[in-house]
Amino acid sequence: MDQIILELISTATIAIALFGIGFCLMQTQYKRLNRSFAAFLFVVALNNVPEAFARLFDMVPGNLVPVIVLTIWICSALCLAPLLWVYVFTLTSTAQRRPKHLYRHLVLPALGLLLGFALILTPSDIAAQLFSGDDLPTSGWPLALVVISGLLELALYPQLALYLFLIVRRLLLFRRRLRDVYASTEEHELRWIYVIGGLGILFWVAQILMLAIALEPEWATIPIALLSVAGLALFSATTLWGLRQRPPLVPDSEEEQPTAMETDAQSETAATKYGKSALSAEASTRLARKLRAAMELDHLHRDPNLSLWVLARHIGASPNYISQTLNEVIGESFFDFVNGYRVAEAMKLLSTSNETVLAIAYEVGFNARSSFYNAFKRVTGQTPTSYRKTMSPREGMDDVDS
Repeated sequence: MDQIILELISTATIAIALFGIGFCLMQTQYKRLNRSFAAFLFVVALNNVPEAFARLFDMVPGNLVPVIVLTIWICSALCLAPLLWVYVFTLTSTAQRRPKHLYRHLVLPALGLLLGFALILTPSDIAAQLFSGDDLPTSGWPLALVVISGLLELALYPQLALYLFLIVRRLLLFRRRLRDVYASTEEHELRWIYVIGGLGILFWVAQILMLAIALEPEWATIPIALLSVAGLALFSATTLWGLRQRPPLVPDSEEEQPTAMETDAQSETAATKYGKSALSAEASTRLARKLRAAMELDHLHRDPNLSLWVLARHIGASPNYISQTLNEVIGESFFDFVNGYRVAEAMKLLSTSNETVLAIAYEVGFNARSSFYNAFKRVTGQTPTSYRKTMSPREGMDDVDS
């Protein structure tokens, strides 16, 4: 019964992956991002082929099919975490860039492929012994193949842990970069990847349990089919959210692409980012005046969807020059600069009007109560409600003073 459930789950996973691949390849915008996600979905589908067609493969005579199945499984399994990392890197890049030295991430899958070729070239009698599971070789080339195969399978566990760490670290850096581009970052923070990462850790634990069950069958207190169902749920959620994403740090039109953000290395430090800028000190001062006027006179901060590119179009300046002016002249990120004006206007309204706190938050440009409270408290050290109480006339004070 468990075998049938596993086959059904693997077949469903392949179907979901193929749907996602077709959807990605039909997209004309953000091609690099969609192709990187399609590559991840492809290896997921490939990884499920041995399980989905296990009974069919068992019916084929000879030792070549088991070798091919093992090669497919090892290579695809070792590609899963690196390709998910490539997708997250591309999604959080300022120019849909892939990681540098991509070949380094494919070393383990390449070793799995070499193992497959070595097994194919192995004499049929020795190959039969390797896959029989009875008497494993104790010396020579056959023993080396068994050891290499075992090491590659064990490498899956530290590899997954390493890439989960890299993904989380990348997302933390991405959240800081959002503040250079958006005045409200809540819609762009990719919280779903944190959820997927948490589920990935649980899946990693499940894989450890499956390894323990394989080594000691009497430990099998949790049905393997249940773990597979959890894996299908994880993959379905990843596919659903992945197909909906656009790279938040990439502007909607190529003409708005900031020149100093073309590479992630350039955005690491201000010195690297603006070291060769043609913007003079006098031009920076003029641009700073324009930026303040856009907030104080045009009230651009009231736009809840305000971005660096929208502001650049409004004042007719390069997004790169605006970032440089904000960092070097004004000394604030785009996020802090805009929200400073929002909080200042909110302070005035809280002390002079009877509007609700939430209505004021929306009026000055915030799109969520939580972001308003966080920004207000960061600037004033008080919550909006506490601030309003301190600014309101206190009844009965005249009697006390007299």
